[in-house]
Amino acid sequence: MAVILRTQATIGGTALPGGGLSTLYWLPGSAGGSTADATDCLARFRDVWVSIGTRLTSTINFVFDQTVLAIEATTGVLTGSFTAAPALTVVGGSGSEPLPRQTQALMRFGTASVINGRRVRGRLFVPGVQEGDNTTGGVPIAALVTALTTAAATLFVAGATSSEAVVWHRPQGGAGGTHADITAAQGSTEWSVLRSRRS
Repeated sequence: MAVILRTQATIGGTALPGGGLSTLYWLPGSAGGSTADATDCLARFRDVWVSIGTRLTSTINFVFDQTVLAIEATTGVLTGSFTAAPALTVVGGSGSEPLPRQTQALMRFGTASVINGRRVRGRLFVPGVQEGDNTTGGVPIAALVTALTTAAATLFVAGATSSEAVVWHRPQGGAGGTHADITAAQGSTEWSVLRSRRS
């Protein structure tokens, strides 16, 4: 059994009408988590968006939720929450025209874990990308892919605690869930589409 922490940001701005959410999970440095772990994880989650933010349209922003939930990974049961120190809003830094809101960049996360014969993998969608980062062939330019990989790699930079970013393999029927440490991260060479789904 292990408790993981959920960090979350609300995505807003005219580049993404209706808004959105971005979530990343962490194995806290101390068993069960702590306020220090929550603050560290939220700050490191923000660092990812700070790193890629300069390439995103100025009409998008990311507001970070100070409430970091503690979840039992095996069952999905909420075990508590911590109030992290505030993480400043990240605003895109490019004045270029955004691509259609359904077109998003993607960070892919790899792990060393295998469950039911399949490798556990994760991803982080990146909205607010701009026309200038789209090739005539309809794929991201190399510089954007590099920037995505660099941003994703900030997850491996040591923080104030020994907390680690993870992919959560969700439980089925209240059992069988687990977490896997993220061991590799890279930007996708293709655009992605995040369809609407229930929270």
